[in-house]
Amino acid sequence: MTDKIETINGSVIQHGHHNDRIYLMRLNPCDVAGTLATVTKLAESNGYGKVFARIPLDTWPVFKSAGYHKEAVIPGFYRGQSDGLFVARYFSVQRQVLSNVKTVAHLPGERNQAAPADNPATGRTSLPVEMCTLADTIEMGSVFQQIFDSYPFPICDPAYLQQAMAGGVPYYCIRTGDGITALAAAEIDRECQTVEMTDFAILPAWRKYGMATALLRHMEKETCKFGIKTAYTIARAASPGINRLFQGNGYQYAGLLINNTQISGRIQSMSVWYKQL
Repeated sequence: MTDKIETINGSVIQHGHHNDRIYLMRLNPCDVAGTLATVTKLAESNGYGKVFARIPLDTWPVFKSAGYHKEAVIPGFYRGQSDGLFVARYFSVQRQVLSNVKTVAHLPGERNQAAPADNPATGRTSLPVEMCTLADTIEMGSVFQQIFDSYPFPICDPAYLQQAMAGGVPYYCIRTGDGITALAAAEIDRECQTVEMTDFAILPAWRKYGMATALLRHMEKETCKFGIKTAYTIARAASPGINRLFQGNGYQYAGLLINNTQISGRIQSMSVWYKQL
């Protein structure tokens, strides 16, 4: 089961019962009120627990008056000039109750503390980072399937990966003699001049060798060539490893998205990190 992506009122949304939410991925600034009305009706008619939206700062008053609240803020998200807000409205009391408080509550307090991205005792990979091709998608889907019991987008499906790559999303990998052992994607938004560092998957036998760090640094270097100003990620708050990866590579903590995303078999809270490139 996957959620569908469609356009309403000129805005792009993802919605469905897999994530039990509506994700307003790209807002049409010319019809904010109309989009909000349509989204609210869609959430109520389908019984979704949450609406999650990424919006520019100047539209915040409209969302605030409609019952939304801020969950994360990335300074200069839009072309390095206007802040980007991650805002939410809950349609279920249970959905807004933070679970695993002891696991995720440490993030804000530790966001300015130094933390290694990988365990230095186990060394760093000297293997090169390569850009994936359409011919790799079957193997990529297999790697993702080994790592994630569920995911907000169908990344285990080679057809989806082919569509994403054909649409301009570059995937990067590290190979060993066994094939692809590490994967990640850089979802570039040239209009906003941002990139989302996402879909990190390292096979268990190859963790602690710095592969995630190698992928991240390579993607930062490559995306800077396109004039990208801000890199960010939406990471599982309960996963210490992925949070240390970004914290240890100069990313700043932006906020917590409560019970936001279906990943690894359950709805999880997500932490947002960002870095000015």
